[in-house]
Amino acid sequence: MTRTLRPLALIAAAAALLSPCLPAQATENQQLRALLGAPGQEMSMPQLPGLYGQLWLQGYRATRFRDDQGEDQRTDLGNGVSAVRGGSVEATVLVPRLTWVSEAHLGDGRVGVSATLPLISLNVRTRLSGQFPTGTPAPVQAAVQAQLDAAAAARSDRVDGLGDMEIAPFVDFADDESRLVLLAALVLPTGGYDAQRAVNPGTGDFYTLRPGLLWGRAFENGLELGLRATYSFNTRNRDTQVRSGQYLHLDGSALYRLSDQWRLGVGGYALQQFTDDRGPNVAADGNRARVFALGPTVGWTSLDGRWAMEAKYLPEFGARNRPQGQTAWLRLMMRVD
Repeated sequence: MTRTLRPLALIAAAAALLSPCLPAQATENQQLRALLGAPGQEMSMPQLPGLYGQLWLQGYRATRFRDDQGEDQRTDLGNGVSAVRGGSVEATVLVPRLTWVSEAHLGDGRVGVSATLPLISLNVRTRLSGQFPTGTPAPVQAAVQAQLDAAAAARSDRVDGLGDMEIAPFVDFADDESRLVLLAALVLPTGGYDAQRAVNPGTGDFYTLRPGLLWGRAFENGLELGLRATYSFNTRNRDTQVRSGQYLHLDGSALYRLSDQWRLGVGGYALQQFTDDRGPNVAADGNRARVFALGPTVGWTSLDGRWAMEAKYLPEFGARNRPQGQTAWLRLMMRVD
């Protein structure tokens, strides 16, 4: 390529970032349909028949964006030039949740259902930083960076709105020390979504079937363990014609009962996508997501067992094809009747 054409080619390559041919994602900014880290001390507490209400507040912030190798997300523009993604994702999520445990039995287990509807405030700020080979003229660098700044602005926004509702029928097998819950959740596309917007509170016009189980055990020595595992199957997003891959989501806690009211320990989560996203403009690696988190948890329960609160802070690590940041939860649980 001649010296005259090379600067023009660099500018054109940067301008291509503004086209609709960017790698497609069935969910926005590589956020999957999952309330990562939400379950906690209630996993090891048997629930008697009745109506339970929960009000959870999640704060999430990430300033690193990882590719399929765990490195900074980078787009090759050709001619030795690349664009590295930076910026931030900030989400505040208020999660009202109702759980009803009935008197009806299926075998030895009580039948129940829970419904969750997140209220989401999402602020995405994208920065694309040009990386240039030695000797690239300053005017060319400036022109390319201007195109990258425009592309970054087009991929940034702030929105507030309803998220996607999850309805989860379950059967709860419980005794005084342990519980095993079998569930089959369905996530509905109730959240606001526009394929032309860079940021949305909803994840698209598709459904997610999510079978799973929950196991909890309280030991006489004060140790309490809990694990929730779900596996998600997604239909095709009719807004983008992209079908998200299947993924396993684990939430866990290991708490020590300091007294009848206070618990202290650790909580965490893991998410691993096992099949590729499929559809128009999906990245060659299939956009398989992964992330882990682990951090401290403190819980309180009233003496009559009708109220409980929990706080936890969960730094993420090992992310692939998604942001990597920190999640904080403040959770209130109560028995309504």
